[in-house]
Amino acid sequence: MRFRVIVTVVALFTLTVFMACLSVAVSSDALASQLTSRLLKSATQTGSVTGKISGIGDASFSVDVRKSQNSVTLQFLIDDTTKFEGRLEVGSLATVDYRTDDGNNIALHVVVQPTAKPAK
Repeated sequence: MRFRVIVTVVALFTLTVFMACLSVAVSSDALASQLTSRLLKSATQTGSVTGKISGIGDASFSVDVRKSQNSVTLQFLIDDTTKFEGRLEVGSLATVDYRTDDGNNIALHVVVQPTAKPAK
């Protein structure tokens, strides 16, 4: 009789330890997938837009871009890696390749088409 009780207690203990390990493994997998999805959301994204330059600052500029029938103004930061073709001038048409990092649009490559000068 005592042997049966001991075997039953050992079996219940083993089953409890197994279930505890299984629940820890499942919850850590869920935590890892949440962490991965957060990292992917904050990852850098890239894009390209074309529009008219509407403003120029010390280390930034803005471009008015047409989306459907609306005009949207996008702000771009300039850093040491930004490459320019042409000169930034308000009213000029520009194509901007950029990356989004922490919610900021950082210009990577800017191609500015010069504004047409009136003939004299």
